[in-house]
Amino acid sequence: MASKSRGANKSKLPIMAMAVVIILVALVGVAWMYGKKEASTMPPVSPTPLTIASVEQSLEAYRGNVVILDIWATWCGPCIKEIPDFIQLREKYASQGFEIVGVSIDPIAQQGGGAAAVAPFMKKYNINYPIWMINDAAALGQYPMGQGIPTTYILDRNGKVVQKYIGARPMSVFENDIKALL
Repeated sequence: MASKSRGANKSKLPIMAMAVVIILVALVGVAWMYGKKEASTMPPVSPTPLTIASVEQSLEAYRGNVVILDIWATWCGPCIKEIPDFIQLREKYASQGFEIVGVSIDPIAQQGGGAAAVAPFMKKYNINYPIWMINDAAALGQYPMGQGIPTTYILDRNGKVVQKYIGARPMSVFENDIKALL
């Protein structure tokens, strides 16, 4: 009788070992899938500003993401004050579907203006988000400056404006808006 039960246990051993191997392979596969980051569909960040014809059309590339659209200038003190906060917010939330886009209103045609002024500024402040430049105010379209700069729009994943701020705000204001939309 002892030999029957010992033989039955021997025949179950390969089945148990195979089950353990299958479970381990499945766990590794699941861990790999969850650990794998999706490829970003957002355009890469240029180290220099990009001149665009339309803010609205250019924002189409960011549809599906929460976006802060910041209208600013290199000569604007309150605008400069917000930049370190925007850098931190992008570092913290970019992997969750968040992006910041700055629209510089520095004059493009003016000597010493445009990309000649904005590119070194971007480098100096280590700006880690896209900066766009426009040829005229009409390029802002449905995102006018309002009564001053910075003018900052918060856009949901569908591109709808959910908040607009005129003037500088503390990082906590923007972070609360972002968290509510992610």
